[in-house]
Amino acid sequence: MKIEDQMARTLVNESLRIKKQDVVVVSTYQHTIDMANAIAMECFKKGADVLMTLDTDDVFYGHLKVLSKTNLRTTSAHCLGLAEYTNVNIFIGGPEDPSDLSKEPPDKFSALFKGEQAHFEKSRKKGIRSAYLPLGLVTPQRAKVYGFSYNAWMKDVTGALRASPKKMSAFGKKLANRLSKAKKVHITSKQGTDLTFRLGKRPVHIYEGILDAADAKKGTNYVSLPSGEVVVTLLENSAEGKAVFDVPVAHAGKLVHNMRWKFKKGKLVDFKASRNLRSVKDFYDLAHGDKDKISFFNLGMNPNSKVGFLMNSIANGAVTIGIGGNDMRGGKNKSDYELDGTMSKATVKLDGKEIIKNGKYTI
Repeated sequence: MKIEDQMARTLVNESLRIKKQDVVVVSTYQHTIDMANAIAMECFKKGADVLMTLDTDDVFYGHLKVLSKTNLRTTSAHCLGLAEYTNVNIFIGGPEDPSDLSKEPPDKFSALFKGEQAHFEKSRKKGIRSAYLPLGLVTPQRAKVYGFSYNAWMKDVTGALRASPKKMSAFGKKLANRLSKAKKVHITSKQGTDLTFRLGKRPVHIYEGILDAADAKKGTNYVSLPSGEVVVTLLENSAEGKAVFDVPVAHAGKLVHNMRWKFKKGKLVDFKASRNLRSVKDFYDLAHGDKDKISFFNLGMNPNSKVGFLMNSIANGAVTIGIGGNDMRGGKNKSDYELDGTMSKATVKLDGKEIIKNGKYTI
């Protein structure tokens, strides 16, 4: 079975559980049309109503060049209109070739992100189920830009897709139980991380690749394939210390190496990197709202995924923290900016009890 057909069946039948009454939008790029076709056909088999929309690299980069920042900050009437009557959104990848991302001025992207906020907020309030398929990002062009081995990257993603949702769900519930009872988190690493923060009574989201009634009750309406992570927001004013990310961050066509954050009372007071800092810092400087507050804590649990590509947060034992907006995850930060970094060999203690040592689970 082709990977497109396998993913379509998993997404439609297991992850989103598409039914006859569902109104679905499948958004694709030119290089993922085969996957979009397969998804649409699986939806049709369920009797669902499907609309497919096509974007292209030429249009994506073209609209950034042609439209003014004022235009980009204006939320698309098409997006707002579709949110009135659709109840499922499926997004596949992004531009096939990211080489021009670093050539576009950050203020254009900042305006674009700002314009999307109203659409995201409307989708969240209406409980629209959403799925994102990063397999569409795995392209020879993107591998070349970031210096990845295309074959190794594809092997990692397809392997992660085969991880058992049932096993990840069982382990995720174990992690969620620990997190829901814990008050204080302490993260350390040999690379220099020494960070503490506190957890409140926030919902713990388990992303194992399936949306069910329990997810809906907690406000989780989003799934990504491959998946495998547990995420919780934290008390936004509680972070103290330093986080050093040993995994490079891919952003706007550049790899940001050795990113380092320092927090005081939950606020980011120092933001550094050894290479390509401007690739993320320029966007940060242009952002609005609670961009400088710590936002969430993430533990990866996909046994078939490794760090080093784009989906670092799902790798088994990976520790990820974020800054910026987190209100869509149940937090209090409101911002048009989000950024996260991942540590591959961190040690994590919950109320003094170790659950991860040097990137390996101890529970």
